[in-house]
This record gives sequence, C-alpha cells and structure tokens, in this order.
Amino acid sequence: MTRTLALPAVLSSVGLITPFARSAEEARADRVTGLNEIGTIWVNALSEDMQDMEHIVAQKADERGASYYRIVRVQENQIPDNWRVQAILYA
Repeated sequence: MTRTLALPAVLSSVGLITPFARSAEEARADRVTGLNEIGTIWVNALSEDMQDMEHIVAQKADERGASYYRIVRVQENQIPDNWRVQAILYA
C-alpha cells in the first residue's frame, strides 16, 4: 500500500501532477461579467481541428494561472490549417 501512495507523492513533488488542480474553462461572454481579467494570449498552431486549438488555448490559460478564458478571435492564416487564436484570461 505504501508503494501506491508513494507514486502520486513523487509525481506531485516534481510538478507532473498537482493535487486538486483544475483546468481553465472556456466561458461565454455573458459569464465573464464580474471576473477579474488577468491578460490576453495569442496562440499560433497547425491543426486540422478547432477542438485541438481550444485544448491548446486551455493549456496556455492554465500555464498563466487563469480559471477561465474566452476566445475572442480566430483566424486561419494563409497556410492551410495554420490557426491564430486570441483569448482573454480571467481569474
């Protein structure tokens, strides 16, 4: 039983998992009223699927400590499947 408990403790200590961590969630415009805006991010990536882009935005929002994000601009660049996404981050 000690071995089972040791692995999560080791992974947590090196930053691979965090206890009770919550991922940033996408929020609609009507939901962000009253939230504290903490910044804006731009994400550029190659992807055939917009859901992949949303996942990348969520990861970047997590890295910046955001609880919520709202995608405000999506552009497909001249290269096919090359996306540029802007999101506002909220605490």
